[in-house]
Amino acid sequence: MQYDAVIIGGGPAGLAIASELSRNWRVLVVEKGVAGTTNRSWFVPYNVVDDLVRPFTFGGVTRFLANTCTGATAQWQARQFERYPYVNEKTLLPHWVETVRANGSEVLDQCEYRSHEVSGSGVSIATARGKFQARLLIDCTGYNSPIAKQYGISRAGYYWWSVFGAIGDHPNGLGGMEVGDYMLWQTFADTNRNADASLQQGRPVFEYEILDPRTSFSLILYLRKEIITREAMEPVYQRIIREEAGTAAFHDMTIKEIKYGWYPSGSVSQELARERVIFAGDAACWTTPCGWGMSFILNNYRDFSGKLDAALRADRLGRTELAAIPHFRFRERSEIVLNTLITHFLSDAAAPLLDRFIGLFNPASPNHIDPLYCEKVFTLDITTEEVHIMLGAVLKAFTLKELLSFLPLSESGLLLEEAAYFVGEEALADVRRWFHLGGDTPASPNRNSGFDFN
Repeated sequence: MQYDAVIIGGGPAGLAIASELSRNWRVLVVEKGVAGTTNRSWFVPYNVVDDLVRPFTFGGVTRFLANTCTGATAQWQARQFERYPYVNEKTLLPHWVETVRANGSEVLDQCEYRSHEVSGSGVSIATARGKFQARLLIDCTGYNSPIAKQYGISRAGYYWWSVFGAIGDHPNGLGGMEVGDYMLWQTFADTNRNADASLQQGRPVFEYEILDPRTSFSLILYLRKEIITREAMEPVYQRIIREEAGTAAFHDMTIKEIKYGWYPSGSVSQELARERVIFAGDAACWTTPCGWGMSFILNNYRDFSGKLDAALRADRLGRTELAAIPHFRFRERSEIVLNTLITHFLSDAAAPLLDRFIGLFNPASPNHIDPLYCEKVFTLDITTEEVHIMLGAVLKAFTLKELLSFLPLSESGLLLEEAAYFVGEEALADVRRWFHLGGDTPASPNRNSGFDFN
């Protein structure tokens, strides 16, 4: 059967795009499991929730907290928005499925993708339920995309958030936690032999969101260049919620639903395309700096779908035309710069450096950073002026040598370029000599590379 677009993957990205494209085109969504189901949960910035999505949200984060094993703490009320709404994935995703079908298009469950062939006139897609023809193939299969593998698209250099947690019931109350709390960073001394271990060296971070007076979503996460398996994460999560003194409020929690997933981090989008094939969602690294892809989807899917609609109308479906379609809207280059630096910092910086950074958000810090900027970083809404304010405080609290110690040489220039706003060229020349930048042999050739932002 002939379709205008076949979307592989019935998760949030695939269904969101299909709900828009199916207004004007014949669309088929194929899903190897059941479309509209997920093992993930999200909260999102209020400004990405439009009138179509708002009925499928509730409550939200109103207070941010941090508490590390060495005593660094931070706490503030939500500043950028009054709240960060929780998305009800159990109603929003099925709503998108119903929308696609109501528009006259199709969603096929238990229909695993197998292969595809591109010709001058279209794409032939082989699945477990037969072959389908389309003018355009949209890959929304996720971070482990089989289509990307077929094209030899490398995921080398990715940083990954590996997440495992659970929705839990607290029959004896919240133990001092409050509805709307988001613990964004909690660590424990006994998870690693080396007290200074970074996330890249295997340190897990504990987070929780308090959804209502009896319900929490708690999780552990890792930020590494390797994906951590569910089997490896689950016992660590169980030990943390049942045994750590700092999680006493979770010791008697009843687990209601397991949640887990993997999110790429370190870029805003790769904007990948091949002839009559375009990648979206996690397959194209649709993510915010901390990997929570639903906010990226809600902020961009209608714009992105509109551009696909125009490409279908003009029959401009070649690799060059598709690769030119922007996947996202960001305000300024500063978002990319800070995105890169923060990903490396969170993953590779030693625990004492992370503690010092968290301390900057305390009002008592002599180099205090307004927590509003932290929220703006994580929502991709920070301006160049605000980046300079943040980096100005960071460069007073850390030496350039400390900051450059965790950056790969390929991206040290990003920090130096922004640092030039605050320090003289003579100081930058010293830094270049320290790290042999500018053509000399690197002082530390074993540093890992991150994303290529060229």
